Amino acid sequence: MTGTVRNAVAEALATFLFVFTIICAINGAGDFAPLAIGFALMVLVYATGHLSGAHLNP
Repeated sequence: MTGTVRNAVAEALATFLFVFTIICAINGAGDFAPLAIGFALMVLVYATGHLSGAHLNP
């Protein structure tokens, strides 16, 4: 897989997981929803930062 394709796949997957987390957290609407969203963003940045710079654009 070329670097550009790898970066695009990493960004697409991370953005999907980030939006999915936001939807699930808002759907539950508990007191810890913002914490769950922030934690998910942190994990996804650490997971994709070395691949594509972690530019998550939902």
